[in-house]
This record gives sequence, C-alpha cells and structure tokens, in this order.
Amino acid sequence: MAVKSIIKASEYHDSVSLMIVAKELAKFPGVQDASVMMGTEANKALMEQSGLLTEEAKSATPNDLVISVRTEGNAEEALAEAEKLLNKKAASGGEGVEFRPKTIRGAMKTNPDANVCIISIAGRYAAEEAWEALFAGMHVLLFSDNVSKEDELALKQYGRDHGLLVMGPGAGTAILNGVALAFANVIPAGPVGIVSAAGTGLQETSTLLAKNGVGITQGIGTGGGDVKKAIGGIMYIEGLKALQADPATQVILMVSKLPDEEVEKTLLEQAEKSQKPTVICLIGGKTRSDTVPANVTVASTLEEGALVAAKLAGAKIGDIKGKIAAETAEAHQLAKEIKSVLKPG
Repeated sequence: MAVKSIIKASEYHDSVSLMIVAKELAKFPGVQDASVMMGTEANKALMEQSGLLTEEAKSATPNDLVISVRTEGNAEEALAEAEKLLNKKAASGGEGVEFRPKTIRGAMKTNPDANVCIISIAGRYAAEEAWEALFAGMHVLLFSDNVSKEDELALKQYGRDHGLLVMGPGAGTAILNGVALAFANVIPAGPVGIVSAAGTGLQETSTLLAKNGVGITQGIGTGGGDVKKAIGGIMYIEGLKALQADPATQVILMVSKLPDEEVEKTLLEQAEKSQKPTVICLIGGKTRSDTVPANVTVASTLEEGALVAAKLAGAKIGDIKGKIAAETAEAHQLAKEIKSVLKPG
C-alpha cells in the first residue's frame, strides 16, 4: 500500500470543488483513501489523522493545494486523475455555457442590482477583493480563511462606518432576505432573527426553528474571529443593531463560539439596548457575566436556544427540557439500533 502526495503551489480551488474531487478520486481503481485540500495547519492535521500526510505534504503552505492518495495501484496514475478532475472546470467553458465573470467588476456589470459579494479565494488575495466589493457598496460574505487580523479589522471598521456587513473571514453560512448563502439551508420566513459567530451553529438553529414551525427574518454570520478581542465583535454588534431596528424581527437569537470575556460583555450590553426578547447560546461554554439583561435568556445548547426562541415567537413547544430529554433518548435508541445492524456477525 503506497501513500503519495503532490503539492500544487499557489493553486486555489473552493472547498466544495475539492470535496467533490476527493470523492471521485476515491473511486479510482486501487485507491483506498484520498485527500484534496488546501495546505492549512488544520487540514494537515486531518490528513495526518487519516495517514495521508507525507513528508512532502508537511511543507505545504495555506496557499498550496495538497493531493494525497493511499492506493494499492499506481499512485502516479491516481494523482494524474486528480489533476484531470480539477481541470474539468476549465474545460467546461464553450458555446452555450452561461457567461461567468472572472472579476468583481465584471460581475457587477452583468448583475448591476447585486448588493452582496461572496468571496472564496486564497486568503492572501481575499482582502483585496473584499475592499473592491466594499468600495462598490456591496455587503461581503468572506468565505475565505487565512486573512490577517489587521485586514479583518480594517475591513470591518470600514463596513461598520458605511453601513455594510463584512461576514467573515471564515464565514460559511448566511441567510439574507430569504436567500441561503454558502452552506446555509433554505428556511421559511418568520419572526426570529439570528446573529451567529459559528456557521454550523447558524445552520443548526435555523433548521431547528423551521422544524418547529418558526421561520427567520435574517441569519447573519460574522465569522468566529469577530468575537475575539482583536476585532471586538464589530460585525456581531452591527448584526444585532440591524435586527433590533427591524420591525419584522420579534425575537433575536444570538449564537457564538465562546467569545473573549470583554467582547461578551459588549454583546450583552448591546442586547440590553433593545426590549426585544433575546436568547443567547455560547458554544463550548457559558456566559461569564454576573448579571444578564432582563430581556436575555441564556441557553446551554443550540437545541435549547432554538426551542426557547421558537417558544418566544409563539410556537407551541411545551416543556422544553422534557422535549430535549425525549429527543435525546430517541436518538440514543436509534444509535443503538444502528450499531446493532452494523455489528459484524
């Protein structure tokens, strides 16, 4: 069994394309496992856990593309197949294919009414493109990661001062005016507004609300770095202000990875400036404030946060803790049944 890698220096592809290529590559004859990722430290750690991190791959930078395969067959042929799959996009252009602009300026000419720009390129180039979008008066969903804190701070300060959202870096989910962006789900309209510094948290709470018959006004993702001291929660606060001023938003749901303590205090102070009922759920911890505003309810899990928000919005939820306990027991029973089915023999 051979494990081999190639590094494509300064070559960027979006994460969805890379996942598709890795899935297709795993079907290649002889391939037991495959990884097609940018060379970030987090991705290299995943590759190491899978036994796909070669000595060559260890030297990759976040701007490099790393392709690794474990195969019983010809590793060189498998790696060549990966490159073919990656190049399919370039070969897909031609007669009858919809025109796709290659620059923000070109996209604006094609779609002059657009007011949101999604940026998903290598981090070292992302800030420059974000500036172009902001200068053009567009909100920015910065899917790209590996943007410096200095760039993030400057972009968000400009956005705040000009009434524009800068969601990210590393923002993978947003739902604006009913439009699901990046990894978001299509959610019905309703009275709950969400601000989240955790993309998966926004995904889960929005779908749980929909499951319980409650829709949302907006789902604003800020990127996890926004609630760190270096950024100070700039976009989180702007998101809160927008929902507090929005007549359609009756209940606000705040979701975040555990913020730095001084930022948490600032977020709670902003929450208190509105009389709207507000729910806060901090993933991986609990609020450290001695006092919580009277209009704020603290939830310990994403499910509890979504159910409390749904109940505040008028949904007939009943006993929330009892509902969570029953669903947890049901999930545990289902897990046991699955394990029983999959058990050898």
